[in-house]
Amino acid sequence: MSYTPPHPKTNFGSDVDTRQAKGPTNPRQPSRSSTASSGRHENGHRADQLHRVAKLAEVLRARNIDAAIIDAAEHMRYLFGYSASAVMYQCCIVTADGSAHAIIRELDDALFESASWVTERATYVDWEDPFDLLISEIQRLGLASATIAQELDSNYLTVRDQRRLAAALPDVQFADISGVILKMRARKSPAEIEEHRRAAAIADLGVSAVLDAMAEGVSEGELVAAGYAAALAGGADNNAPRLVLLGMGVTTQHMHGGVGNRRLEVGQPVHIELLPQSNGYSTRVMRPAVLGPLPSNLQSSVEQLAEIQDRQLSAMRPGVPAREIDRLAREELVKVGLRDRFPHNTGYGIGIITGPKLADFAHLFTPAAEWELQQGMVFHMYLSAAGIQISDTICVTENGIEVLTRLPRKLLNKKDV
Repeated sequence: MSYTPPHPKTNFGSDVDTRQAKGPTNPRQPSRSSTASSGRHENGHRADQLHRVAKLAEVLRARNIDAAIIDAAEHMRYLFGYSASAVMYQCCIVTADGSAHAIIRELDDALFESASWVTERATYVDWEDPFDLLISEIQRLGLASATIAQELDSNYLTVRDQRRLAAALPDVQFADISGVILKMRARKSPAEIEEHRRAAAIADLGVSAVLDAMAEGVSEGELVAAGYAAALAGGADNNAPRLVLLGMGVTTQHMHGGVGNRRLEVGQPVHIELLPQSNGYSTRVMRPAVLGPLPSNLQSSVEQLAEIQDRQLSAMRPGVPAREIDRLAREELVKVGLRDRFPHNTGYGIGIITGPKLADFAHLFTPAAEWELQQGMVFHMYLSAAGIQISDTICVTENGIEVLTRLPRKLLNKKDV
């Protein structure tokens, strides 16, 4: 099914579209029972996780690698179902025969047991060194003279610690498998896409709540709190990244700013961005909003942004080069005078998100992109100009895309002033 822009009509009171999305697998009201706690959907992902580890083992055998140490937090979740804390080092060793062996902080052992399918694990207490345990486990597994791969692009493996491992295991030949799991993560399974749909429904609810809370004199903190409350009540399970980003007035240009002490005025633009997660999978949406009458210049700019992005989204389907999708927006923004230049990407891949990363930049829509769209990829597509932003999360389908977030693509308006 090719792209069709979401219907612009609304009957929510505030300017938000709450109609039911087509199809039984895209609920607009996520149930609390289906999004209740960390690990709540793990059974639905267990088969996927086992398959992924088997595929990783195939890669290891093809490269004549005996084992791999997986420590990137998002990959721990993706392969083993467990979100590791960054406080102390944790990892899993995957051998070429597909077995997995975890190194876990004892404080987190109960959580690991409840979330992960991995049964073989060694634990350490807080006054012990996790790398001493890792070295010991490598030796116990008969890998002290093996070829072991590491994720050298992992945020959880420091240069110091990698050098320490190499010094302690002089007969090990270390290899790099950076990018291997990122490539696996690019195309989402049906279960993963369903998580993105759940998160999309939560995102829409959060934006609706922020819009409803808009009133003259309301603080940024109160608006952010309204978005948080609605998203958490709807089932968001964010374990690290913020749930709501918001700007007011001149700070609408601060796309990653913090919460200030500004208070809302009539006619003042507001940037609303929701980043909820369902079982760790992130879906995002940005909308501009105004309290009271719509400023004509702002409304015109938003309409232009939406029209440009509509053309961009309409061209998205499997096999299309990412740089062509980027060009459709980038050139038009300059052509119509909305931007002199556009120094960042026009979209990026998302999936499992855990700290410290807020996004997966393995697939970016830029002029330098050298990859093509594939069915099952999920992206956050966004454009910005004149201090306003508009975005949606989309999934590439067999013949086009599915827009997962369903808010009207226009300047939202709170009229009750």
